Amino acid sequence: FSTTAQKRPRVVILGSGWGGNTLARRLDKTRYDVRLVSPANHFLFTPLLPSTAVGTLEFRAIQEPVRTIKGLGEYYQAKARSLDTETQNVECEDLF
Repeated sequence: FSTTAQKRPRVVILGSGWGGNTLARRLDKTRYDVRLVSPANHFLFTPLLPSTAVGTLEFRAIQEPVRTIKGLGEYYQAKARSLDTETQNVECEDLF
């Protein structure tokens, strides 16, 4: 990692759903070192999901890969198992 990334406060976002995806995209990456932990490597726009079943939309039109978030420090495809706020540690389980 670069030395500038180490000087910025680190923000770890758990999950790539509505809240996690929005926060990861809107946080100022010049001020924060943003990391994302989620078992899903994409955000799924669920209100349009029925449209894919009937063929109105293609499935790729309602999903957005989290790796395309500009300025994202790291993405970990894992499940968060425990969170220790005192030591600021997140224990994750690898999916593979």
